[in-house]
Amino acid sequence: MTVRWERFAGDTDSFAVRLAFMPDPDQGAGADPVDAASWGAIQFWVHGQNLCTHVDQSEVLHSAHWYLLPLLEWLAENWNPLLHEEKLPNRNSADTAAEALELTRFAPQLAGEAETVVWEEERYQWRERHAVRTARSGGLLPNLVMRRVRDLIEISWNDDPLAGTPQGFRYSSANGAALLEPTQVARPLYEVLAAATGYLSEAVEDDSGRLSRLQQSVQRIQNPQEGEARIEWLAGIREQNPLAGSLRGADLDDELNVRWADIVAQLKDLGTPESVSEALQTESDPIVVRGSCQVAMMFSSMSPTVTRNDVRTIAAVLVDQYSPDPGQTELTTLSAPTPINRSIRPWEQGYDMAEALHGALDLDLSNGWVDVEQLVGQLGIAVLERRLDDPKIRACCLVGQHHIPTIIHNASSSFFKSANARRFNLAHELCHLLHDRSSAQKLAIASGPWAPRSLEQRANAFAAMFLMPLELIERSIADIPGPIDIAGISALAASLRVSKRSLVGHLYNLTLMSEAEYDELLNSLNELD
Repeated sequence: MTVRWERFAGDTDSFAVRLAFMPDPDQGAGADPVDAASWGAIQFWVHGQNLCTHVDQSEVLHSAHWYLLPLLEWLAENWNPLLHEEKLPNRNSADTAAEALELTRFAPQLAGEAETVVWEEERYQWRERHAVRTARSGGLLPNLVMRRVRDLIEISWNDDPLAGTPQGFRYSSANGAALLEPTQVARPLYEVLAAATGYLSEAVEDDSGRLSRLQQSVQRIQNPQEGEARIEWLAGIREQNPLAGSLRGADLDDELNVRWADIVAQLKDLGTPESVSEALQTESDPIVVRGSCQVAMMFSSMSPTVTRNDVRTIAAVLVDQYSPDPGQTELTTLSAPTPINRSIRPWEQGYDMAEALHGALDLDLSNGWVDVEQLVGQLGIAVLERRLDDPKIRACCLVGQHHIPTIIHNASSSFFKSANARRFNLAHELCHLLHDRSSAQKLAIASGPWAPRSLEQRANAFAAMFLMPLELIERSIADIPGPIDIAGISALAASLRVSKRSLVGHLYNLTLMSEAEYDELLNSLNELD
């Protein structure tokens, strides 16, 4: 088929887009002139895979073909949330957005009628902002979903079939996900979007005004004033009663703007100009925020309906822990930012990192347990206690070039009064401080249900292996005269100063007990609760 115009941008080994305009095979019979002029082919490449390769009637095709103007309009209209919104709809239910949309397709069974409506509307609107397929306008586009994850862009996909898909049609790429630097995604997308819009605007007479509106939307992407809106999407803080807001038709952009303005106001009320400026410092490109500020990073990992009290509590810590020159510490030397590796299970990666830290520190384990409190102090990490309204957050941590490394225990957490749980929290947050910093050496994260699941799973595994290294496990087991039954587990946990549940899970992961023994011990622990 004749190609009228084509543009390729990016790198197929990371992310790339190819878009071409061709003559409409129906010669405009099924579309208005502007849409008809946008008939063409699209390819999205991620880590060497062409996600638009598909089979149709036993023929392998390497592009999705359809009217592409709706896709261009969708990209321009949703640019900011597409590349900056992290929080998943309704709940943090999966590691990737494509999987989460599957899991949240239906509201919980016990949800009332009003709650079900809000649940479905939340998912629908989120999907409209992030799923390429929502721009298909009758075409058959791949189920590709983009969103922000901390300072990276997540692209995930699956082979979820569309209703009405012709028999014999299927996309070749099944399930997958990738994490990429923001500019690796934003620049190719913008280059193709701007070039295609320019071509159509010159090639087609448009009485409807769609192309002029599209041009305005594309131009707005480079407007410096868009930077503030992008930070608001990164933070993702909304009003505290989503049901009430939905019923009165609240605008999401307005909600984000109001909540973010309140956060900034509280920072300014609590801190010095220098501390506020540092907490709000970003790394920006004209079309995308490359590196988020610590304020947005912290709130992106908290509930979207975080209370005003919690905003003020966290804001106070962010400005109080500011230091013009916190100095070099051993923590800085040990820090090794490590992105999540999708090819390795998070708990395996966490175990490896904990063993590497033990190798680097060569701690004295002669007393039979790991003194993580002493280590945290030696590394120059401040440990604070604050009471948050949200009891589901166990702890938070932050660090930066101008912030003292800090761990904050949440006094309202049900685990706060347990010495073993507090030790586990310290090890968990230590993992974040060592391995989850951004490229600018910044970190702010709340360890709770809204933090990235892979990071939390990895940090939990790190904490387990760091507090219970194999050397200590083997030595402690040798000191127990009887079998590893509930009494043995209790003695072993007391020796290692860890909880019985975390010990049982750790022993199972180390293949030191069978699945049957694991289930039996968990049942025994449940009966004791």
